[in-house]
Amino acid sequence: MKTIYSILSTICLVVALSSCSHDVYNNKAFLKDNDLQGKKLAVLPVEVTLTGSQPKNSDWYAEEQSTSLSIQNELEHAYLQYTSSHSPKKHQQQVQMVDANTVNQRLKTRVADLRTTWGMAPDSLGRIAGADLVLRVRMSRMRFMSDAAAKGINAGAFIIDALINTKTNQISTLPRVKASEVNYEISLIDVKTGTVVSSFVNRPDKDNNGNSIRKGNEKMAEQSAVFAVR
Repeated sequence: MKTIYSILSTICLVVALSSCSHDVYNNKAFLKDNDLQGKKLAVLPVEVTLTGSQPKNSDWYAEEQSTSLSIQNELEHAYLQYTSSHSPKKHQQQVQMVDANTVNQRLKTRVADLRTTWGMAPDSLGRIAGADLVLRVRMSRMRFMSDAAAKGINAGAFIIDALINTKTNQISTLPRVKASEVNYEISLIDVKTGTVVSSFVNRPDKDNNGNSIRKGNEKMAEQSAVFAVR
């Protein structure tokens, strides 16, 4: 099931990048034949992978787990924040958001720890959580250097550019660096069929030290097929 989900998810994300004029892909064929109104939606624990230059005395295993819970809550908040100040769009159907703490408590009755859920099929997790729809998220971050180092390099490049431009009357734009780069994917999945209903995937080259997470959450809340309320 996990392999099938991965294949379907990849196909949908490719379609979203290549053929969709919006940032979020919505499965129009599925939505045409299925009513989501009133169904229960759960945000699953987020799969997090940290790679690259690891700071001294840091515990990436623990950080992955804390980041997972943080992003899970941020995505839930993004949906509820959007619905608190907007009306549903024509393509959106109202669903009920299951509290993330409730989701995690229910999952813990069946797994040793929440990290175990990262490798489990989302439809199975949805049934354990008591949801009809789930939001499955994957985040990977490549760390190149510290934030302070990146700021120092970019500040130096800015000064050099200014000196060259002043002395030569030519435009100099030395390349800037990033402390890290993030890959971020969100999939809204129907628990009964395992179908990807909506999805978002960021462009890592456009990520600015992790801002893809906030932007992706906001885009899914605004453009996906569901309008989530408590």
